[in-house]
Amino acid sequence: MAKLIQPLSEQELKQATLVSLRKDYSKLSNFYQKIINGELTLCPKCGQWKSTKINFYQSDTSPDGVEHYGCRECILNDCTDYDKSSDTRIDNKDKTIETFKRLDWYFDEKVYNDQLKILADGVGEKVRGTAAQQWIVMRASLNDYRSKKFADSVFLDEDEQTLQITSKRKPRKEIIKLFGSGFTTEDYLYLQDQYDDWCARTQVDSKSQQTYIVRICFKLLDIYKAQKAGKETSKLDDSLNNLLGAANLQPRQNVGNASTDSLTFGQLIERWEQEDPILIPEEYVDVDNLSKYIDIWFKGGLSRALNLDNGYSKEYDEYIDQYTVKPPEYMGDDGESDENIYTKIFGAEDK
Repeated sequence: MAKLIQPLSEQELKQATLVSLRKDYSKLSNFYQKIINGELTLCPKCGQWKSTKINFYQSDTSPDGVEHYGCRECILNDCTDYDKSSDTRIDNKDKTIETFKRLDWYFDEKVYNDQLKILADGVGEKVRGTAAQQWIVMRASLNDYRSKKFADSVFLDEDEQTLQITSKRKPRKEIIKLFGSGFTTEDYLYLQDQYDDWCARTQVDSKSQQTYIVRICFKLLDIYKAQKAGKETSKLDDSLNNLLGAANLQPRQNVGNASTDSLTFGQLIERWEQEDPILIPEEYVDVDNLSKYIDIWFKGGLSRALNLDNGYSKEYDEYIDQYTVKPPEYMGDDGESDENIYTKIFGAEDK
């Protein structure tokens, strides 16, 4: 930060020595040389000369490539409110939209709301103080946003706002840390789903394998966005194929994947069981007939004890009959049974 050097008064000139005049002239010369070289730029809002490289955003429309609306701090002040009690900035969406309109900057309400959510949840690799600050940094660093104007801005209708507010699904903190800050919630969820799917389908045993999967997920996100926007994806597809080839994860390489060389036999069995479990032959399903014994002696016996007439009790009775001892029946000479002879001699028993 630099202030404009003021001229000496008549009294100061009278008291100045040649050495001091030379020093003041050198200081003045260096100051204006920085202005001529573009190293210093005047902020029209705060009226201070500041470092062009550090304190001003770039512009694709101004002749010198510098955004002269105001310095970074003044732009952020226009986008937010200031709370004196806590000495903090507070997001103000209406002020942010109005400032972006004056700057002719692209604004995406969904992305802005996502940043508000990230700040409220306290997640992110590098959480800035306000959603406006985060959005300004994203707009300055991403070419897709920088190339668009305010006329291209995207605003949510009432239904979309309601859907976004009621949506409860959030990306995991480790996913945000892994992929870095600056993405929308929708982007994080897409990356999270892709990452989980890749890790479930492939063996990730090293940092290099994880890095490849992260890069593949980024590329899939770019392809997904390009397809939604109706753009050509052939170059992105080629780049994705190169990544898959370098990671040795192409579908045609899965059977003879070189990464299996480092796996133990137990790990290979685990992978095979996950991907294509071995079917058990019918004759080995219940070698000791334990299920039959349970049906007869436990289920059938319990059903008979409770006097239940069902399939288990019938099977129990049939099985018991095989081992039940019955007294033999003797027939007389005339073919009569012992029971009939007994009845004739002693008579029938009273019941």
